[in-house]
This record gives sequence, C-alpha cells and structure tokens, in this order.
Amino acid sequence: MRIRRTLLPAVLAATLALAGCGSTGSGQDTTSEATPDTTITGNVTITFWHGMTGDQEKTLQQITDAFMKENPKITVKLQNQSSYDGLQQKLTAAQQSPKNLPTITQAYSSWMINAIDDDLVVDQTPYIESKDQNLKFDNWDDVLEGLRKSVTLDGKIYGMPFNKSTEVLWYNKDMFDELGLKVPTSFEELETTAKAIHDAKGIPGAGFDSLQNFYSVYLSDHGSEFGKDLDVTSKASQDAFTYYQDGVRDGWLRTAGTDQYMSAPFASEKVGMYIGSSAGESFVKEGAAGKFTYAAAPEPSKHAIQQGTDIYMFTSASSQQRTAAYLYEKYLTGKDNQITWGVQTGYIPIRTSAITDSKYTSADTAIAPILADATRNLIAAPIKPSSEQATTDVEKSLEAVLADPNSSVKDALAKLKPTFESDWQE
Repeated sequence: MRIRRTLLPAVLAATLALAGCGSTGSGQDTTSEATPDTTITGNVTITFWHGMTGDQEKTLQQITDAFMKENPKITVKLQNQSSYDGLQQKLTAAQQSPKNLPTITQAYSSWMINAIDDDLVVDQTPYIESKDQNLKFDNWDDVLEGLRKSVTLDGKIYGMPFNKSTEVLWYNKDMFDELGLKVPTSFEELETTAKAIHDAKGIPGAGFDSLQNFYSVYLSDHGSEFGKDLDVTSKASQDAFTYYQDGVRDGWLRTAGTDQYMSAPFASEKVGMYIGSSAGESFVKEGAAGKFTYAAAPEPSKHAIQQGTDIYMFTSASSQQRTAAYLYEKYLTGKDNQITWGVQTGYIPIRTSAITDSKYTSADTAIAPILADATRNLIAAPIKPSSEQATTDVEKSLEAVLADPNSSVKDALAKLKPTFESDWQE
C-alpha cells in the first residue's frame, strides 16, 4: 500500500447501510469511562475496520489469529473497507449514527477530530496508565516519541500508533559509487550532491515524493513549524519555496509530476535519488531489479515526517468490548509482533526496542539498519481538521511556483497568506 495522506472528502449526503459492526457485548456505553474493566468475563466480539491489502492484510490476519488463539474469549472480526478512501467515507457516514460504528478503526488522526469533539472516541489513557498488570502498557515510553505525540490531544491518548512510516533517502548506489559521491545529510549537502549528478549525468539529481512533507521538514530544520501560527511569508517559508524553485529551474531537482511517486523515474534512472516513504521498498526493489543497486539512508535533514494511521476506539462499544479491543491493540504493538509487522509489511515498528533488536536490524531490507537514525526526530501534522485544507493550499501554491520557475516567491506567499490563515479559522 502506498503511503500518501488522502484529503477529507465531503460529508456523505446519505448514510450508508452498515452491517455487522454493532456491539455484541453486554450493552452500550456512549461515554468515555474513567475505570476500565480489567478482565474479560465472558465471550466478546470486536470489529476492526481497516484498509489493509496484500502482505499488510495477510500479516494483520496472522497476528490477529495468534491473538485469538491466546485469548479464546475474544473474537476479532477484521472488516476490510477496500481502501483508505472507502474507510474514511464509511466512518464519516457511521458517525451520523454511532451505533453503526465498529469497535476500533484504522484512521488518520485528522479524520477523528470531529469524532473526538463529539465524545465518540475513547480516551485510552486509563488503560495505558492502569496499575492493573493485565491492562498496563508495558512501556509507553518505548513507543517512538513522535508517534506518541501524534495520538495525544490535550493530554489524553486517543489512539494507538499502527501502520507507520517515515521518509528516507533512496539513492542509486552504483551512480554514487561511479561519481564518488557521499550520501547527503542536510539540505545543503543534498543540493551539492544533486548538482553533481545533474552536471555529470544530465538528469535531476534529486526529488521529493511529497511537496508538503518537504515544506514541513524544511521549516522544522530552520526553526519554524507548520501550523496555525505559521507566517507563510516568513524567511523560513520563503527559503523553502525558493530552495525547490531554484532546483527545478536549474535542473537539479524535480517533482514526481504525472508519475505521482518518485519511485518510477528513480527506477528508470531519470533521477539519482529521492526522498520518499520508508514503506516503499518493494516498489524501489522491483524497479531497480537487474538495472542498479539501490540503498537507503536517513532523510538528509534534522527532522523527518511521521505518517500513517493509528487505531481508534469508539465509545459506542461496551465496556467489555473496550477492554478486549485494548488488549488486542496492546498485542499488536508488542515488541515481537512489531518486529514481525516491520519485516513482513515494510512499515516501521512503533517501538524503539523493536527497531534496535537484532531480529529487525538484520532483516533483509535496506530500511531496517538505518531506521533508528531515520526516526530520531519525528514530526507530525497538527491534529486539526483544518490542517488538511491548509496543506492543500500550501501544495497548490508551491506547485504554481514550480510550474513557473521565474515567478516571484514573495508574491506567491503574500497571496497565500490570507487563505492559509483563513483555513485555520474554519
């Protein structure tokens, strides 16, 4: 599954007919609970909506089957919604009638803001911080800090990090060896290396899968932050736009363009390196096969973006379902299962202990050996529904600047400013 965040669609005009997702536990409880059940007292069924396909879905089923074998009173029904778009649309519709919501769902944090405001999402803090040994999360600090922050709002933990990725540098090792190039570790070094490739090969040296991710990381590296308090006309913002504009105009940078993902031109040797998802190795490997040797390195910056979905629990579930769902989440995120998840799916383990374990670092992937460094300073998009529109508007503005490399960055950002500020007020 490719990792790219989808935009919030319009709220569905009609509520979808939803089946097989209501509670099968003892009664409904539509409010968050301060004292969770500590044990499962009888048979309980929980439903999990997800958008996993291929190896991701197979691995999820494998781990789920193992969980049910160890917990015979709990039945987990995995319900594939075919795609992220399909999942989001069904969640949007079901929120109009909460009894149709599943027990838990895979979702981006931005999808869940309205549901959290409407008290439809369970605060999982009492479970994670419980003194009961059956419930207590064994080491919440072992979860990567950037991932913990991404599911925490106003001091409450509303989600469990799930299928996560970050961005890394994919590069043509044969080309680097031929030209005697070192792997860049900063935006400045990226520019120098990309220019060297362009001069020697006549192709763009580098590119970014996501313009928004580039912008956010560049801002963070230069002491700013993407969010409602950002002045898009600031020096850091102007420098970010100018960096990419100069690269496109002078030929050492490119965008994914109609290819959508940089892995396609990378496979065709039309670019020497690119910054893209750590979960994209299967595409890189397939594209490079028989042509050149590829390698991966941490993104050439001080920070890196974290992306992907989390697992959220709904308050429409009974107290027994909530406990069963939490125990399942805890099982999914255990160290050994995270190693299995990471090796078999390409997603990053969410726990430091899994990332640094020899079972993971010795795996036959380009990502495993570099992931500890690649996830050192993760940043995330703001947990606000308005961030989606703000992201779209920034991307459109940057795309327009890149389409006309001689245009004024200052004028483009001055035009963007009122729109960007308005986005955060909605």
